Amino acid sequence: ISHFTNDTTSLAKTVKKLPFPASTTLTSVALAEAGQELVNGREDANTVVLVVTDGMPLSQERTKTAAGKLMEKARVIWVPVGTNAPLKMIEELASLPKNENIIDIDSFWKLGWKYYINKIIAQSCPT
Repeated sequence: ISHFTNDTTSLAKTVKKLPFPASTTLTSVALAEAGQELVNGREDANTVVLVVTDGMPLSQERTKTAAGKLMEKARVIWVPVGTNAPLKMIEELASLPKNENIIDIDSFWKLGWKYYINKIIAQSCPT
């Protein structure tokens, strides 16, 4: 959709226009793409990737492999959303401590709640 950008208003408009892919997810591909995007980040910044997912990946094996490779380069915080999110698989993949790297949200409606936004920011940013 976009490389790293500070133009979040334009990016939000682009995202709103995207069709909803109501099927399985290509999580492994998304994780690999996120890994490739890291070269565009600042060298002095903490490397954190936030993975928001609501469904089973097309390939759990490829997703596990891609997650392992990404975790060699970055801290990966998982945000499973809704009842269809693969929570058991995410719990296997998440770095320790898991309570700092998994933020479970039970519906997309709550994703915009200040509580969850603050939690994601607090977990993503160094203290």
